[in-house]
Amino acid sequence: MKISTLSKISPWLAVLAICTFSLPAQADQYQRCVSLVERDPNAGYDMALDWEASDLTGGAFHCSGLSLARLGLFDAAAERFTRAATQGQGMNDVERATLFRQSGEAWLLANQGLEAVNAFTRALEYVPQDPALLYGRARAYDVTEQPGDAFRDANAAITFDPSRGAPYLLRARLNRQLGQLSDAARDIETAIATGIDMVPAQLERGLIRFEQNDNSGALEDWRAVVAADITPEGKSGFASLAATRFIAELEAKAAENP
Repeated sequence: MKISTLSKISPWLAVLAICTFSLPAQADQYQRCVSLVERDPNAGYDMALDWEASDLTGGAFHCSGLSLARLGLFDAAAERFTRAATQGQGMNDVERATLFRQSGEAWLLANQGLEAVNAFTRALEYVPQDPALLYGRARAYDVTEQPGDAFRDANAAITFDPSRGAPYLLRARLNRQLGQLSDAARDIETAIATGIDMVPAQLERGLIRFEQNDNSGALEDWRAVVAADITPEGKSGFASLAATRFIAELEAKAAENP
C-alpha cells in the first residue's frame, strides 16, 4: 500500500516511505477507506472495522488509526498503527519502520513518551541510523526527561543528516538546559540557517539570549514570536502565549530593578 499520512493531523504524522499492496483489490479498498477518513473520520473508522476481518495487509488497521488520529484519539491511533506494523503481511523493512514511526508520532501527540520511545526503537530495528527516526526518539526521550539519551539521538540524527534544522533546535534547547550556552547559540543559529520555522526557533533563541544576559535580544525574539504566531482564527498560538509570558516576566523584573 501507499501509506497515507493525512498530514493535516499534525506535521509529525507526515512520513516519507512508500508501500505497495500486493493485491490491487486491497489497494483499492485502502484508498477508498482513506478517502472516506478525509471526509468523515467516523465513517472511515466504521469502514476500517468492517474490513479488518478479511484484511491481511495491515491496511485496515492503518486506516482505522488514521481515523482515530483525525478524531484526536492519538493513543488509540498509535495502537492501530502498531497492529498494522506487526500483523500486516508482505511488508518490507522500510514499510514496517514507517508504521512504527507513525505509532511513535501518535504516542507523542498523546504525551506518552515511554510508548513513543518503544515505537521509535522498534522502527530503528528495521531501518538503523535513519535520521528522522533518531530525531523522533530524541523527542520521545526529551518528553520522558531523559536528556542524556535525547542528546545522544539528536547528535546521531545530525551526524546522519546535517541538513535538517529540527535536530539542531532540539539540541540547542538541551544545551541551554545543561548551561552550555555557547553550544546552544551555535546550534540555534545553525537551525535558523536551514530555513526552519522561525516561531519555535526565535522562542528558543530568546531563552538562550536571556540566559546570556542579552535582554534586548531576548525581547526582540519574543516580540517577533508574538507577532508571527497567530492562528487562522486570529488567536495567539502556544508559542505566542509563552513569549508573552516571558516578556511580562522580564519587564516586571526590569521595573523592580530600574
